[in-house]
Amino acid sequence: RTAKNPLPPKLAALVREFWWFALLGVALYLSLILYTYNKADPGWSHSTSDASFHNAGGRVGAWVADVMLSVFGLSAYWWVVFFAVLVWWGFRRIETVAPPAGDRRSYAVAAIGFIVVLAASSGIEALRLYSHKAVLPQAPGGILGAVVGGSLAQALGFTGATIILLLLFAAGLSLFSGVSWLTVLERLGTWTENSYLFLMRKWQERQDRRAGEQAVIARDEIVEVSKKKLEIHE
Repeated sequence: RTAKNPLPPKLAALVREFWWFALLGVALYLSLILYTYNKADPGWSHSTSDASFHNAGGRVGAWVADVMLSVFGLSAYWWVVFFAVLVWWGFRRIETVAPPAGDRRSYAVAAIGFIVVLAASSGIEALRLYSHKAVLPQAPGGILGAVVGGSLAQALGFTGATIILLLLFAAGLSLFSGVSWLTVLERLGTWTENSYLFLMRKWQERQDRRAGEQAVIARDEIVEVSKKKLEIHE
């Protein structure tokens, strides 16, 4: 039988570190080129006579940013989140001496969740952020948002399409992150209940202290009256 990991442990760890640095570089580069996108730069969606580039990623960065923003709109930043998650996942594997074999089915589910998040986010952006003044090569939501949002709006109306896209976004985010919304709601309810009980307990303690202070004042007044009566009798 062939070993699952034919590489020596030290070499395998070095390979994991190499891929981790590569993913980190991609995540940082995507953040840089999207943030420094300039519509005056030559790109996929248009050409200009100006040969200089304002994008911090150079010619390649200007073209990649133009393609991503044209297709996805501002939702292109979800790709930065995607690679950031890969960086976090890769870092955990680096820390583990013998990382467990991953389940391909769970990876496929996470990938499907990301695609749903990307499509839903682009659709919501096209339907509800159409008046946003962000500098983009196309309309907000990009080509994908126009297709997804426009198709659903024609079939379900703007309000119905928005509701469906929000539900799809929540479902996709749950698949992508692995976090259950029911668990989140349960923990939020528990935190709210504990906070309410804590505040009620503190309020009751304050009321008890005030009642005790008033009792002490009333007792002192009774004592003073009794002393005055004794002095009068003497």
